[in-house]
Amino acid sequence: MSLDILLNKHMGLIKFKHNNRTVAIVRNHKCSTTTMLSYVAQALWNADPKEEQFYQNFQNEAPGVYNRARLFEEFESELLDADIRIALWRDPVDKFVSGFYHTMTNPANKNLWIKSPSLNNFLKDIDVYRQNPNVADHCESNTARLGPDRSIYTHIYNYKHVHKIAGILGVPALDTHHRRDSTMRAGPTDLQRLRIRAIMLEDYASGWCESG
Repeated sequence: MSLDILLNKHMGLIKFKHNNRTVAIVRNHKCSTTTMLSYVAQALWNADPKEEQFYQNFQNEAPGVYNRARLFEEFESELLDADIRIALWRDPVDKFVSGFYHTMTNPANKNLWIKSPSLNNFLKDIDVYRQNPNVADHCESNTARLGPDRSIYTHIYNYKHVHKIAGILGVPALDTHHRRDSTMRAGPTDLQRLRIRAIMLEDYASGWCESG
C-alpha cells in the first residue's frame, strides 16, 4: 500500500493489528482523528509526529487496511470485522462550523467561492459547495462517516477525549494536543444554528449529538 494512498484525504477507515487484536478507527473529519492516529503511532512505535511520518509508521509497523471509501456504507464490512471499533464524534453544529472555517482558510479552496466567504453565504449555497469533495468531507454529518447505529462500536469518544485510546491499547498516556488549529472563531447566530441543525439532522436522529 503506497504512502499516497495512506495520505489520501478521502480515506475513511484505518485498520491495524495490535496485541493480536484488530483495531479499526473511522476517520471522521474535524473530530481529532488525525490527533488520535498521531498519538497511536507515537505510543506504539515512538513515531515522528509529523503527519507524513506517522502514517508511514502505520504502513511499516502494522500493515492493514487503509480504505479509500469516504462513507460508512462503503467500508462497513471492514469495520465490523475488527475486534476494536473506535468512533470519534463531535457536536453536529460545532463540527459543521469547524468544517466551514477549514474550507474558508484552505488555500486550495481560493477559487471555490461563489460569493464572499462567509458562513451566511456558505449556508445559502451549501448544496453547491458540497459537490466539492473536500467540502463534502469536512462538512458532512457524523452519521455519514460513523453510520446510524452507535451500538456497533466498542468505544465511542467525544473528539476532546482522544487520549483515552491509551487505555484501549495498554500503552502509557502521552500528552496530547490537537494537531490542527481547533480555535473556534465567531460562533453561529441562532438562525445559523437552526439552519445547520437542519443540514445535520440525521445526527440528531442517530444520537451523534451532545445529548447522545
